[in-house]
Amino acid sequence: MKISHSYLAFFLPSLVLADVFSPDSSMFPDWSTKSKFLPTHLTETKRISSVAVSPNSKNAVFALNAYNNTANKSGTNLRILSMADSTTNDLTPYSFGASDSGPFWIDDSNVGFVSVRGSPNSNLFSVSTTDGSVVQVTNYTNGISGVVYSSAAKRIAFTSSVFQGMTMDESAEEAEVIADHPSSGVVYDKLFVRHWDTWITKQRAQLFTVPVKISNGTLAVAGQPSNLVASYQGEWGLEPDFYTFSPDGNSVLFSAKIEGREESWQTEAGIFISPADGSAAPTRINSNFKGAASNPVYSNDGKYIAWLQMATPGYESDQNQVILYEIASKTQTRLIPDFIYSPSSLAFSEDSKSIFMTVPVEKDSPLYQYDLAKSTLTRLTADGVVSSYNQVSSDSLVITMSTFQFPDTIFTVSTSGDKKLKKLSTENDANLGSLYFSPTDNFWFNGAMNEKVQALVVYPYGFDPSKKYPVACIIHGGPQSSWQDGWSYRWNPNIYANQGFVGIIINFHGGDAYGQNFTNSIQHNWGTHPFEDIMTGMDVFLEKAAYTDSKNTVALGASYGGYMVNWINGQTDRFNALVCHDGVFSTISMSYSTEELWFVEHDLGKPYVESQRALVEKFNPERYVANWVTPTLIIQGELDYRIPVSEGLSTFTALQRRGIDSKLLYFPDENHWVLKRPNSLKWHSEVLKWIGKYTSTKTWSWEY
Repeated sequence: MKISHSYLAFFLPSLVLADVFSPDSSMFPDWSTKSKFLPTHLTETKRISSVAVSPNSKNAVFALNAYNNTANKSGTNLRILSMADSTTNDLTPYSFGASDSGPFWIDDSNVGFVSVRGSPNSNLFSVSTTDGSVVQVTNYTNGISGVVYSSAAKRIAFTSSVFQGMTMDESAEEAEVIADHPSSGVVYDKLFVRHWDTWITKQRAQLFTVPVKISNGTLAVAGQPSNLVASYQGEWGLEPDFYTFSPDGNSVLFSAKIEGREESWQTEAGIFISPADGSAAPTRINSNFKGAASNPVYSNDGKYIAWLQMATPGYESDQNQVILYEIASKTQTRLIPDFIYSPSSLAFSEDSKSIFMTVPVEKDSPLYQYDLAKSTLTRLTADGVVSSYNQVSSDSLVITMSTFQFPDTIFTVSTSGDKKLKKLSTENDANLGSLYFSPTDNFWFNGAMNEKVQALVVYPYGFDPSKKYPVACIIHGGPQSSWQDGWSYRWNPNIYANQGFVGIIINFHGGDAYGQNFTNSIQHNWGTHPFEDIMTGMDVFLEKAAYTDSKNTVALGASYGGYMVNWINGQTDRFNALVCHDGVFSTISMSYSTEELWFVEHDLGKPYVESQRALVEKFNPERYVANWVTPTLIIQGELDYRIPVSEGLSTFTALQRRGIDSKLLYFPDENHWVLKRPNSLKWHSEVLKWIGKYTSTKTWSWEY
């Protein structure tokens, strides 16, 4: 089947590609019409987020971030999309440094959003869709985020970081006092000490509501903020992370991790209901569970609440069960109990008769609709990863979706299940339309325990099946995650394809898109099943795909993928070169220095418990440093508290003392991920030079 590889290829329904081991030339474009997709294109790709549909369903508003490589500056503004003719226009003007985000509709003619715009911190603003006039709604000294609006109650909800027992204004003053103190010392008596990329302070993100009124077509604050969680009886309080108003606006529903001395090694989270005015303490409705909980939503008829619930304490990758809670009877029901996959988000339909949900399934993360009366589940999208969805009519939704071939783009999709998409947004067409994006191919093979394992494949620019190409094995992190056919701004397979590499991406045991048993299988098996899958998958691919050069292979990975790179280095010398980004060097030291202890303690064990220490040691890459021979590029962010900088430094030290060709790329201002665009360009330049050097491949480098 011939496939168009212009940027508009996603108009086509799901396609069955030719044999991955003998791809047909008709799959590929006329190479004279396509240029290479480079890291500079990746950083300048415009990023759509926060799509919201107007009450009358005639328009959608979204935030758009754009970056300029030459100026090294970016900005985020709001754009409005006509549902009738798909035209888009700026709702707020774009400029470098603009920070308009989180749009929501006040009514059909006015949009609220969060921005700075000269304020000391982020505040709420509104903009008219008629004349573009902007009005500042709040002027808090303490910054706010995540604004949600209830038209029924005329209230907004938001989070703001405050000190215990203090108002927002008092907290802002206290922060200044602390900043002026002559000593910078901080005392801790419990974990967490730090989380992700931030040291923990005494401030907590609290959930506030405040009454508003409509004045001259915009919102106006009509009272003082009420802290909804201040009266919670737990010793350490709550930090809500997902919240929404009830349909009548009288209550706020939210999820929050249960904090306490065990919070760094337990995952328990509560689902709470609070009066919208904060007149009473929040009430927890899922106390029967001790696992993580997320994404609580009301049905529009006000009769039900649904959320995602994990059952196993201390296990962040347990299956998300869909729980339906009847408010009147206070009874819970687990929906789709035989479903082997783990939904990642959910929302009720407008008529409250069904639930929409996104679910990672093999190489995709499609949108499903679950009919509550019939107990039937219908897949609404085919290929790709759906990242957001809004119902616009009884039979259609607006979604944002991406694949390896295009970034998040706005479409409509029918609830009929025909999986046909209508494209609405064109923000990236001009920049990406003339560039090459490989089709996403895949194959299955028998991996560890003789179970089926899926691998994704991308083809190099200028592909000629009669030639041989170097192979880049790209290893995912997690490990309880999966590579999916979705866009990435950090690990984009098409970057490697456009540098002349065949990319193979193996979704090894432990991944989250192949059923919970597949996910669970990695516990106490970090170095067995995934390693076997990767080696077997490579063997099958190199043997059957005549266009691969088995003597020119490299492996790259981040996080657990970086761990696997270090593990590979001690087990085999089959790869010409390796790239280890924020990878684990020692499972022992990592167990004591990482912040989310539940992760390592569940997957590996507790090194301080004699009966478990052998499990932690069993798959420790440090034990096999004497076997290391493969040249390795190490990348490490100083602000990475998940896999701390000592792990990267230890890896580099081991390589240097072993006399193995190695480099360390260090970012003092990045965390577990490289997020700043210039750093991304530097990252890609060093990675591509490294794998190019050891495969005799000419690659792109950044000239600044």
